[in-house]
Amino acid sequence: MDRNREVLTEVRSKWIREAAPQPGACRPRLLCFPFAGGGASAFRTWPALLKDVADVHAVRLPGREERHREPLPTDIDALAREVADAVSDWCQPPYALYGHSMGARLAHRVVHALAERGILLPGLLIVAAHRAPHQPAPLPLTHSLPREELIGKLAKYGATPQALLDNREVLDFFLPVIRADFALSETAEEHPSPALDVPILALGGEDDAPVGMNELNAWSQHTTAAFRVRRFEGGHFFQFTNEEQLMELLREELRGLGGGPAGAVGEPDAVRCQRPA
Repeated sequence: MDRNREVLTEVRSKWIREAAPQPGACRPRLLCFPFAGGGASAFRTWPALLKDVADVHAVRLPGREERHREPLPTDIDALAREVADAVSDWCQPPYALYGHSMGARLAHRVVHALAERGILLPGLLIVAAHRAPHQPAPLPLTHSLPREELIGKLAKYGATPQALLDNREVLDFFLPVIRADFALSETAEEHPSPALDVPILALGGEDDAPVGMNELNAWSQHTTAAFRVRRFEGGHFFQFTNEEQLMELLREELRGLGGGPAGAVGEPDAVRCQRPA
């Protein structure tokens, strides 16, 4: 491995928690972006659950988990550019991106950043539990809520363990991460940019009032390719409460991903399947 490749690998390992690849030279890859306050560990069960169809990797964001000593991101565009630079040599088809809540907004921005760099785009963008980028954030903004109101909202979401919410010391560390991540999504400016030539699959929970059918269908404005919506029983974090059905859907989608990204269907398999070590 030459020095340039070593540097790229070091940068990529900082930004991606890579699962051990399974046999199969051209297995799909799924790159996952966590929700506000979450990290790569939110997808820790997915590599095993999807090992029969894909290699699952998760983005490591600054300010949490292994990168907790680093400053929290404050600009979603700058963050998307950093992620795109880090994964540019990794983005070889067939691959897909999955983002949940704030992670959906970030994943969408990352695809735009990849397009600006001339990188082969994913065969599918899966956006879960988030309004479309052009839609304004509902008021009051979550990132600016008083402490007790923010804690109450997290409790209603249902994904944060009550033991954590009752622990003041842990909350003192956790809440700034939550606020920073919500601010990334809620204060992001929507730049005029062409719709992506990438299929989008929008996912939502039937009981997630802030992200209903109007918000999910609005993602259709951001693609010139295929667009679909799928809803699951549960609320904002159906990713956890309805994991089995979500995995069934992802298996189906990833099995159909072998043709490569939008716009590259006619390329020979030998070209589509070239990947760095």
